[in-house]
Amino acid sequence: PTPHKAQYEDLVRWIEEDTAAGDKVLVISEKGARQTEATLQIKGVIDSSSVSFIPFSYSILEGRDVTEPLTALTSQQGTTRVLVASDSEAFVNDAVRNLNLIVHNKFNVELYAPAKIRTFETIEVENFHNTSLHASLSYYIDYEDSKPVKDFILKYRAMFGAEPTQFAFQGYDLAKYFIRLISEYPTNWMSYLTEAEGEKEELQSYFDFQQNGNGGYINNGVRRIRYCSDYSIVE
Repeated sequence: PTPHKAQYEDLVRWIEEDTAAGDKVLVISEKGARQTEATLQIKGVIDSSSVSFIPFSYSILEGRDVTEPLTALTSQQGTTRVLVASDSEAFVNDAVRNLNLIVHNKFNVELYAPAKIRTFETIEVENFHNTSLHASLSYYIDYEDSKPVKDFILKYRAMFGAEPTQFAFQGYDLAKYFIRLISEYPTNWMSYLTEAEGEKEELQSYFDFQQNGNGGYINNGVRRIRYCSDYSIVE
């Protein structure tokens, strides 16, 4: 799986790519909360980037009173791009709720958040669509628009009489990618791992290997998804 830090770095690059004249970037964090490794990594990545942002911190007990100060920080002409630097479900839920209220007041808000936000069961999925959630993920399966995915599912059903799980997709992706790599570079194939050309995007994974300096390799490949106002999710 792609390391969390690589996902955060891609998320910040995405903000940088999307930001246009008149936009504002807002980084929301929880005041007084214990700094988890994820929170520190997110803040470290945005701090070391070239993105100009406005920090905004509040405690969850202040959640009902922050809509007005949050609104004052939003862009009046462009889009306000919001990064939530927290992995606390309660706080992220509150932040998304407040952003949703701002959207209903006719402000353009787009939310950028780590993949973990999609596992939070207390957040209504409708709010992800309202705030145009952007997420960088290790894995994503496009069941709707991907012909290779549909073909794989049909063949898997025919062969095994069951639905493929995420691990079935993962096993297929890994086997296909490395068998192809070894067939193209039979001798010393690992030395070509970072240089391999051709298809890197598989059914649910994206492979982009980089050396980690210790003789090993890290996959930095991510897949980006966005929640749209028409309740679709696009890659």
